[in-house]
Amino acid sequence: MNKKIVTVTLNPCIDLTITVDKLLYGGTNNVIGTRKDISGKGINTSVVLKNLAIENIAVGFTFLENGDLLKGFLAENKIPDRLISVPGSMRTNIKIFDASQKVMSEFNGKGCRVSMDFQNKFLEMMEELLTETKILIISGSIPPGISIEIYKWLTDMAVKKGIRVLADASGRLLEETVKSKPFLIKPNADELEKTFHMPSSTEEEIIRAANKIIEKGVRYVCVSRGSKGAVLVTEKKIYTAAGIPVKVKGIQGAGDSMIAGFCYAIEHGVGEKEYLKYAVAAATGSLLHEGTELCGKDEMLEFVNLVKVSEKLNEGGIK
Repeated sequence: MNKKIVTVTLNPCIDLTITVDKLLYGGTNNVIGTRKDISGKGINTSVVLKNLAIENIAVGFTFLENGDLLKGFLAENKIPDRLISVPGSMRTNIKIFDASQKVMSEFNGKGCRVSMDFQNKFLEMMEELLTETKILIISGSIPPGISIEIYKWLTDMAVKKGIRVLADASGRLLEETVKSKPFLIKPNADELEKTFHMPSSTEEEIIRAANKIIEKGVRYVCVSRGSKGAVLVTEKKIYTAAGIPVKVKGIQGAGDSMIAGFCYAIEHGVGEKEYLKYAVAAATGSLLHEGTELCGKDEMLEFVNLVKVSEKLNEGGIK
């Protein structure tokens, strides 16, 4: 049986991205571009995986009032899905991109409430699907009505079957997930600090916080730092990569692309030092695109050769 990579998106969305010359708070702003994209962290990762020629299945919820947009988007990108239709409409997120500062301000909707019956239906579907899964990617927010422990439960189910779980969430969602010992988590520095209540401004602080998480049983902690690059911490090693300077057209989906880069590296059997190279290269490729067009394979492979990864022993790791 060919086992699959599965991405989970429980709270998909429509991203309305507005680009302005320079954001003037409380004033009139000059809009230089607008676009709408079907999005969601797991959906974005599915798109990049498909761009990298890695087959995957997108699972989660779709909403009856406008869910045809999501189904159509996945079909257009030739991504198979196992989506459960629920009442309501897909939320809209508004993102304002300041072209002068290369900074994104986000206004994210919570989404429509989903009943416990649909949560249970989803978990039953996942129990079956996990028998055919090799990597499970859980990412993004959850809609109202869904248990804060849902990612923890999914991770428990997967880990018991020997499946690698890559988690990209924040707050209580991530805190609960860590209890089930996923293979990798990928918060950014701000999410790391707010979720685990440990300072994470400097590289030293990030490593200290990551070591606390590794003590709980997580194998890899990757912390993205925007233009400063990323840090990957394991029990024995610390890998750091600087950011690659490029002309940034959009930043949404960069973190989701990192997860896809990790999957590509795992699928191709490279050493763990290379994990960070492919992750940073995929994220960089997505910075070249507006909206959620995201990284292509040629772009990632070009940037892999430019990513410089330093390696050192993790002196503060588990003894």
